[in-house]
Amino acid sequence: MKAGKNGAFIGIDFGTTNTAVVRITSDENGGYTECLGENGNSPFASIIAIPKEGGKLVFGREVRERRLELAETHYIISSLKTYVGSDREVISGKNRYSGEDVTCAFFKYIKKYIHKQYKIDIKEAALAFPVDFSAKARRSLKRAAEKAGIKLIGFTGESTAAYIANRNNEEVYRAYRRIMVVDWGGGTLDISILDLKGTRVYESSVYGEKTGGDDIDREIAYRMHARLAAKYGIDLSFDEMDAGNKDKLISMCEKAKINFSFSEEDEVISLKRYGPFGDAQTTLSYATFKDIVIPIIKSRALKAISNAMKQAEVSASGVDAVIMVGGSVGLKPFAHAVANIFGREKIILPDNAQWSVAVGATLLASTGGEFVLNDDVGVLLTDGTVYPIFKKNTDHVGSKAGPINFSLSEDTQNAHFIFTNKNNTIVYGKLNINAKGFLQENLQLAAKIDEDQTAAVFVRNRYMGEDYNRKIEINKLKFYYDLAGLPNENADTETFE
Repeated sequence: MKAGKNGAFIGIDFGTTNTAVVRITSDENGGYTECLGENGNSPFASIIAIPKEGGKLVFGREVRERRLELAETHYIISSLKTYVGSDREVISGKNRYSGEDVTCAFFKYIKKYIHKQYKIDIKEAALAFPVDFSAKARRSLKRAAEKAGIKLIGFTGESTAAYIANRNNEEVYRAYRRIMVVDWGGGTLDISILDLKGTRVYESSVYGEKTGGDDIDREIAYRMHARLAAKYGIDLSFDEMDAGNKDKLISMCEKAKINFSFSEEDEVISLKRYGPFGDAQTTLSYATFKDIVIPIIKSRALKAISNAMKQAEVSASGVDAVIMVGGSVGLKPFAHAVANIFGREKIILPDNAQWSVAVGATLLASTGGEFVLNDDVGVLLTDGTVYPIFKKNTDHVGSKAGPINFSLSEDTQNAHFIFTNKNNTIVYGKLNINAKGFLQENLQLAAKIDEDQTAAVFVRNRYMGEDYNRKIEINKLKFYYDLAGLPNENADTETFE
């Protein structure tokens, strides 16, 4: 690994609910961290309002504060990250906005705001992404940033970045060998189980699920709408309501959910001009809230934690500490459930958790080092062994492999490639290749690990034509990082007011 570089580095945590931007300036005396917020010390709200009849887009905290008002005349995109890499689009007058378009517009807003407010011009940045983000979504995110004038110079998984930001937390003892990081936000749940060896951090498990606070908000909204339908005698389902009215109810349910993190008092759900219901009102009790969220927590969040531990071949007793970040970890039922699994004494809720992922991404960019594979990636052969394409402790982001020649083991017109890790405990993906069926038929494989930490694997079969080839992209790869080159351990941190 290279030693840390002097200079100013910027990291972005593009979140479903909030987007945090951090600048770290490092020199021979250490590092200085600045959190670049919106309207004070808060991250940017990841939300856009697009006028239904065409016109100027509205961004960030202004939308969050005027959401109910804007919902009358605008399309509200409150989970911006879920649009990235999708085929979803919004039609506004004569304009059509793809997921990449709205993401680019949001990055332009951030760039312009920071330049105006802090006199900082963001030309390049490191980016944190969810583990479960597909290669298509990662490419789309990169293009959106670069169209906005931001060159992406580094990528890292969100949960691992959160550990790196909190490695000097007074509760993260150097004697710890294994730490789990749970990053549960508005749209994704990311889990890393990390083995700590000196200055190196090894990912023994990376696990991601597309589930978050937005799913809870929507489930509460379904339940509250059903109550309103019964109360007012209107036979109209939530799904049949127009987008603006659905957003009104989801917004109120989100506020109630947040308030339940601090109090167990009943929450009044009050709506103005809620479609055919008119001015409508109902009450959400904490008991009902628990009845709604606990099944989601058990079936999704706790199951994801269990799967991550299974992948790492570790039990709860083998985890020394659990760092919890992200907006959804504040849910009382979730916090209690995690504490019951690991023990309350192991749970770490860091200060300034909303900035942690961006800080970690920035720190990794400042080292100028490589992300080295922590497990082999290979092809499962018919004898049960794994032929390595990329090797642990050797290959890294930027590595290439091949061409590697494979032949058929039987007379078949459909060759199956199964991509797995060294011990065949993780199936990264499967690829089917058409074949003529000759045993001497040659299939040629080539691969590379892209800068977004996905492996692109190409297989060609010239027997099927000179141009015949197939491609698979593998995410959720495991890496290790050397933190020896990070800025001074006691770097100052400032949040702008």
